[in-house]
Amino acid sequence: MIKVISIKNKKIYMKGQAKPDEFIWVFFAGMLTIVIMLFFWGTPSVQENATENVSTITREIFTLGTYETLVPRIIRIGDFSVSYTAGSQTLETKKYIEVKKGLFDDKKFSFSAEFGENLDNVIGGWINLYVLSGGEGRLIVKVNEKVVYNEKTSAGKIVINVDKNILEKYNVIEISSGLPGLQFWTTSIYNIEKVEFGVDIYGALIKQYNFNLYSSELKNFAGGQVKFNLEEREGSGNLIVRINGRDLFMGIPSGSFTQDFDAFDVGLVNGVNTIEFLTEKDTTYKLDDVQIIINHKELASKTRTFSFKITDSDFKKLENGKKGRISFVLLDSDFNGNLAIKTIDAEGNEHQLDYIQSYAVGKTSTVYFGPNDVKVGTNYAQFSVVGNGMFTLGNLEVIV
Repeated sequence: MIKVISIKNKKIYMKGQAKPDEFIWVFFAGMLTIVIMLFFWGTPSVQENATENVSTITREIFTLGTYETLVPRIIRIGDFSVSYTAGSQTLETKKYIEVKKGLFDDKKFSFSAEFGENLDNVIGGWINLYVLSGGEGRLIVKVNEKVVYNEKTSAGKIVINVDKNILEKYNVIEISSGLPGLQFWTTSIYNIEKVEFGVDIYGALIKQYNFNLYSSELKNFAGGQVKFNLEEREGSGNLIVRINGRDLFMGIPSGSFTQDFDAFDVGLVNGVNTIEFLTEKDTTYKLDDVQIIINHKELASKTRTFSFKITDSDFKKLENGKKGRISFVLLDSDFNGNLAIKTIDAEGNEHQLDYIQSYAVGKTSTVYFGPNDVKVGTNYAQFSVVGNGMFTLGNLEVIV
């Protein structure tokens, strides 16, 4: 044991014992370390332990409510030609035909040809036969069950004129052979390379088409269009388009053509209306995919539905009295009607949450829900409008 001996008021310390000033410095260094840690890490907050499940469903701006929409109806007229000239028009061509007639053979050939225009401009018809080999019997040709040719024929080109009175808009042509005559034991066979059927036209070839306009379309009429593609043009005259006798267009169209019209411009009526296509002299237009588009307005109603999830822990919070919140920002409104919000739970049951009757543009609105309004799983928030109104919303969030 080492004793402390006082010499001139000074103390000598035993080995291993710290000096007082060294201890004080160690103490202050420790306290400084604690202060620095608190500065950087902060102190625990009670609010940090009370976390919320914030689900931003969409930051998309969306509109819902009752609004006007444009509803088009397309009336297809089809393909046709119009002209003001004299000439011939081939309606149908058939190739490589065999007809025969004998005691045990009777082979005929039939085909049809439609003339889709006004028959008043047709002055007659014709059939060209290109015969490769003739038969022993007569070659018989009928148009609409009327005989237009009945002769024994050899190889060569045969031109048959068809009287206008026989022609119809839809024509049936039949080619057959008669019996071989005295050589009854043989079979009369005709081989024909090609048959052409057509009409001769003189004057204005006009396309006329009737279309119906319904009372609801006329009452809410929102504009119409005549559309077609110009496939071919011969001559320099104008194309003329008329509706109910009023000129809608007079000029030379090109490519894909569209002409707008209003109900008063062309005198549209409830019921039957008439459109006509015609040309000036020495001009022919071939039009493709001709159609009329009738637009009218209708009131449409739109709702918006968004999904959100409720976990087990979320549901326990709701059962313990915490209120869930659906919040959104009202960006615009016509201030007609009320905004209705409801939930559709994970089992498909609907729960009306609120009718918002008082609202201000630019403000955040909040509606609340509890455990009776949702289920654990995927739920839905549905927005709709009661009455005729429109709302634009954004920044939709569900908070539990």
